Amino acid sequence: MFFALAALALGFVYLKLTPAVFEARTVVQVEQTTQAVVSVQDAVREDLKTVEVLKTIEQNLASTALLLRVAKVVKFEEDARFTGEKGGLMSTLNGLIKKEDKEPLTEAGLIRTMSDRVKVALRRGTRLIDVTVSGQNAELARDISLAVVSEYTQLILEQKLAASKPIYGHLVSEAERLKKQLEASEQKLQAYREEKRAVSLEQTQNIVVATLQDLNKSLSEARSVRMKIESDVTALTGSAVTPDMVTLKQRIAEQEAELASLGERYDSKNPRYLQAQSEIDKLKLSLSKATQDAAEVVKASLAAAKETEQKLVKALQEQEIKALDLNKISIQYNTLSREVESDRVMHEAVLKQLKETQIVQGVEQGAIRIVEPATVPDRPVSPKKSMALAISLFLGLACGMVVCVIPAVFKAPFMNVEDAEHQLVIPAVGVIQKVRMKRGDHHIYLVDNPRTLAAESLRSLRAALCDAGRSFMFCSAVPGEGKTFCAVNFAAALALEGHSTLLIDADLRMPSIGGQLFGKERPGLADVVKGKLSLGDAVQAAKIDKLYVLTAGTAIAGPAELLASPKLKAMLEDALKEYDRVVIDSAPILAVSDALRMSSHVEHTVLVVRAAKTPGSAVARALHQLTKAAGKRPAGFVLNQVSSGPIGYGSYGSYT
Repeated sequence: MFFALAALALGFVYLKLTPAVFEARTVVQVEQTTQAVVSVQDAVREDLKTVEVLKTIEQNLASTALLLRVAKVVKFEEDARFTGEKGGLMSTLNGLIKKEDKEPLTEAGLIRTMSDRVKVALRRGTRLIDVTVSGQNAELARDISLAVVSEYTQLILEQKLAASKPIYGHLVSEAERLKKQLEASEQKLQAYREEKRAVSLEQTQNIVVATLQDLNKSLSEARSVRMKIESDVTALTGSAVTPDMVTLKQRIAEQEAELASLGERYDSKNPRYLQAQSEIDKLKLSLSKATQDAAEVVKASLAAAKETEQKLVKALQEQEIKALDLNKISIQYNTLSREVESDRVMHEAVLKQLKETQIVQGVEQGAIRIVEPATVPDRPVSPKKSMALAISLFLGLACGMVVCVIPAVFKAPFMNVEDAEHQLVIPAVGVIQKVRMKRGDHHIYLVDNPRTLAAESLRSLRAALCDAGRSFMFCSAVPGEGKTFCAVNFAAALALEGHSTLLIDADLRMPSIGGQLFGKERPGLADVVKGKLSLGDAVQAAKIDKLYVLTAGTAIAGPAELLASPKLKAMLEDALKEYDRVVIDSAPILAVSDALRMSSHVEHTVLVVRAAKTPGSAVARALHQLTKAAGKRPAGFVLNQVSSGPIGYGSYGSYT
């Protein structure tokens, strides 16, 4: 209850010292704009629907440059609404400890202050961005929220105008240069036209081409006429070729037929026969004359045809020469014309870009618009009184529980193996059930009670450690844990398996192994280390084959110094030369330092913990000291005197 009340009191103090904070939010929408002008071919339009562009606008709204600009525009540092703000809990405490004069904010300080107040967030799956400003003054928060959006729009416009100015200037100079270049190329073309008298070269070329076509056609026709006439001349030497000649030949044939008929009736001197002969001669004379006239006509036609053909060939050659001359002129003419056309296209393209830039300078705006302007908030967002008091109460109750429960947890004994392993962070090498000691011939539990569950657990301990090394030391945090029981029975288990084993009682303050096995203490470890006896003379054989015992020996003052001497280490080295295994029973760690002195002389240490009795904090402290002294963690722990049931391994007891 005390902690709960104290926590509530601290909660009230926190609410009293913490000033109220208000939030003002402006919601803007990223516009999907479309340019009215046609951009240049290589321009790339950003798609404002993409997440990358939306995130870029979000980051720009929260940029330090924009925040510093807003702070200067609203005169944030000089505003009484800001300078009159109260400090929080930590500022109040610092002010009580050390009073300092408030220094004016630097630009870096303004940026930090604005960054703490202004938060920009993109709403997932939308094109809406929240610009939230927090502060102790509600009106100031609203003004800053609106100013961030306004200054962002203005900043974007200024950046676009600044970026377009050098481009516009370059386009103006380029347009002027191309204009002069176009004029120069046009003047050069005109001068060439005047020089070659080729004002309308294209039309002249068309006329020449048409004339060539007509001459070729006429020449072909003249050659055809001439060839036909030549064939007629050839024909005159053979058969008749004119109608008169055909008629004469027919009449001659008729007269010759008639003459033949008269020859049959009359002799050659008959007047009718002579008359017919005379008619034939006249006809042949007429045929000869007609043939001569036809030949003269054909020859005259042939001469005229040849003359016409020659004139056409000459005209065609002259026209071809004229065409070749025009082609020579057109080469340079076409080159100059192409230069003029190229300069004109480039000049027009630059003029088009220049007009586009002028339009963009006057029209294009930012890509956001306000859809929900900030208003003056009427309720603070922090501190939330009910939540603060609830948290204070919860923390108070939690502290009370911690104060009450944690000591109990650390002082509580280990009830099972899992808890012990979890807290000690070392493995369990053995779990030995609670047993009742019965006197037997050997005074060793494992030998006198071989068929019990505890005896089987001791054999399991042997299996876990036997091959791990040759020298072992059993110790405990406090007296009464059962370390001597574990050491004696572990040594007996090794001997029963055939290992020559030396059991050493190193608990020089409260020795017990000599009395247990031999009925009384005899000269032993203390005498050997002091040099009064040799190891061979001090060692005694137990009733079990291959088990040998070195008792504590004569009681001495200052056993810790004796166990820390180099002679003990030398004795243990000699013992390992004579025996397969060496098992040492030592004093409790938290009671005396004897075990810590010897821990570095053995290969492995085993910590014995009594279940449901030894405080966990005591075991943990002993483990820490033992690890520090030995330079390594123990091989494991033995949970001793475990009750049969759910806290131990009793569920397996029926197997034996």
